Amino acid sequence: MARFSPNKLEEIRARADLIEVLSAHVRLRRAGRNWLGLCPFHEEKTPSFSVNPERGFYHCFGCGAGGSVFDFVMKVEGLSFPEAVESLARRYGITLPPPQYVAGGAPAGEREQLIQANQVAADFYRHVLWKTPEGAAARDYLKARAIENGTAEAFMLGYAPSRPANLAAALGKRSLTAAGLRLGLIKKDERGNQYDMFRARLMFPIRDAQGRVLAFGARVLDGRLPKYINSPESPLYTKSRAVYGLFEARATIAKIDRAIIVEGNIDAIALWQAGFKETVATLGTALTVEQLRLLSRYSRNLIACFDGDGAGRKASVRALEIFLQAGLLGRGAFLPGGFDPDTLVRERGAAAFGEVLASAELLIDYYVRAQAEAARGSVAAQARAAERVAQLLKAVTNQFEFDLLARKAAESLGVSETLLRRTSRNHEPQSRRMGGERRAAPPPSARPMLDAAAKAEVEILARALVYPEARPVIASLPALDAFQNREALEALTFVCGSDEECQVLLPVLSGMLSDELTARVVSGVAMFDGAEREASAAVFTFKRPEFVELNEQKWKPNRGERRARELEENQQTVDALARVILQRSQARVRHEIPSA
Repeated sequence: MARFSPNKLEEIRARADLIEVLSAHVRLRRAGRNWLGLCPFHEEKTPSFSVNPERGFYHCFGCGAGGSVFDFVMKVEGLSFPEAVESLARRYGITLPPPQYVAGGAPAGEREQLIQANQVAADFYRHVLWKTPEGAAARDYLKARAIENGTAEAFMLGYAPSRPANLAAALGKRSLTAAGLRLGLIKKDERGNQYDMFRARLMFPIRDAQGRVLAFGARVLDGRLPKYINSPESPLYTKSRAVYGLFEARATIAKIDRAIIVEGNIDAIALWQAGFKETVATLGTALTVEQLRLLSRYSRNLIACFDGDGAGRKASVRALEIFLQAGLLGRGAFLPGGFDPDTLVRERGAAAFGEVLASAELLIDYYVRAQAEAARGSVAAQARAAERVAQLLKAVTNQFEFDLLARKAAESLGVSETLLRRTSRNHEPQSRRMGGERRAAPPPSARPMLDAAAKAEVEILARALVYPEARPVIASLPALDAFQNREALEALTFVCGSDEECQVLLPVLSGMLSDELTARVVSGVAMFDGAEREASAAVFTFKRPEFVELNEQKWKPNRGERRARELEENQQTVDALARVILQRSQARVRHEIPSA
């Protein structure tokens, strides 16, 4: 069940001042009933970014970006839909229903206490770093590493004092001792006395995309071991699912469509300070699928940095497998010998690191080339290399990417492209077992029908979004009883009960549907959004009032006739799609095909 009801989302949309929200990022000027400005999502000199506050949406006629206030906050701040809703609700004083449970099973009330305890700890460590004599050593360390005070403040760096129970006392005064114990901020000795987990260490708060402190990384300033430690895992924090610097980098990642991944916290901070503000770091672990999927919410253009030596090259191969498991290709940037990102920008400047990024290549291209070079001159070695590449290509799910990569790999390896493709795709999964019995597979003649029906359900939902006038007829279709995708049916029922435009409903649906289904619906809307909308958009682009009036006169006479023809064609298509869904239902009965 969705956490945010349609009524609550509509309340936030109505209360959020679209012009006020957008003006924090775009200089807007009034142009009749609309507002115009330079698009924040691409470079331009002539304003093509238009905002209609009455209808509650924006649109750029240069790059095509557009949507509601939710879409804008998601895009410009790099937030997910729920995070954007929470951000706007806080800004406009709207109370949201708390989730009943979160990851790790912590009730919402306990989660808030954990977040509060981490924030108290972060504030305590910052105070020690900047306001006490005990923080002098850490301040000197930051200066030696060329980390400016403003940068340290941006990342909320702090210092844990060497005294044993300072933070424990601060948490106790705020009745947060239990939360501190669960987070690992404080511990108890065998006699029950409390003491601080982190002592005499530089502190790195690990924050989520909304800036909430989830955990801490900590570094010693002397030769003690271990040099680095992190908070233990908790209901707020799972190391394999978080990255350091996300809050600081997320907006830049979304804006320039690129993320740089490094290993160390200091590396991430140094690159951020040098102008590469799209940099994040892993948290003392090898790169994980969950971390990549988290970053792919903001950009699929991910560059991982590796040492240029043999160990770094081997690490890139392991990273390639993780990228492919996450459904990404990923690129690798190899550093000059003897340098890490921090020392490279300090000693050679930001331009040197920029050159490293410019030379980044697809990890799979590097792997194929390395395999081909190592196997040169030996037929047996070439065959083994081709088998290894074929195994990796199995993980490439995007058919277009697979096609291009298979072609390039076959050429590099000197093997038959047809054989490489067949070997890479020769991994059909075995039939699933249900209750100890093998499920019956649909007959070959029925399988295309099932696929077509599944697509038909999504297309009917998309058409209901595009054509509000058609919703009453769609809602009465008998085929709705035969829908197999209950998520799509619930969304369709909601849409047919609304008279709002597509631009208003899409962000609401993104909070109701899975990411995969949302993407399919959006793609469907984009495929057949009608000429009427294009005409309206064309009128909307003209900047001068006399042009608006002239073009309105041009389009109005034929608008009703054209819309009627569109609706008639749409209804014919919807009827055909409904028949496909009903035929699937009949096929399931004839062939006893299990439901999906």
